[in-house]
Amino acid sequence: MASISMERLIKYFLYMTMVNAFAAVAFTAPVIIPELAFPLKLTIWPGTWMFVAYFVFLIVGVLGTLGWAVLLDLVRRTWGVERCDRFLAITSIVLIEVAVYAETSFMFTVGYIGGTLTFAGGFGPAVVTYVIGPLVVPIGVSIFIYIIGTLLGLMNVVLNLGQSPK
Repeated sequence: MASISMERLIKYFLYMTMVNAFAAVAFTAPVIIPELAFPLKLTIWPGTWMFVAYFVFLIVGVLGTLGWAVLLDLVRRTWGVERCDRFLAITSIVLIEVAVYAETSFMFTVGYIGGTLTFAGGFGPAVVTYVIGPLVVPIGVSIFIYIIGTLLGLMNVVLNLGQSPK
């Protein structure tokens, strides 16, 4: 089994936390562009999906990766585990990051397109739902991918708890 040091994996998650925090700031910047009318679109359904997507990104993307770094550091310090399975670790972090960005991007797109249609007027809920409907399935798939990534990460942690300290 190829392995990776826990210290390196913790650093990867901390790097991803910083990247995600910078991305969260970048995602906020368009709110100040008046032509995009974000503050107005955020107040009506389905524009509220943009608001939800942003907070999902903050909670899962930023705090989630920080949480993984803290958990792995606690496992390393408490149980003396210095190495873990490389495949599980890298697959977990990649699946988690891809899923977070995909899910929040699709949710944002649903909110922006739906909010634009609703804000423009003349489009009823049935039309808006018809337009945004095809984007809902990829959101569910992204959440499923995130769950798989999380389970792989947890499996990696549980498998390492049985190791003797090195």
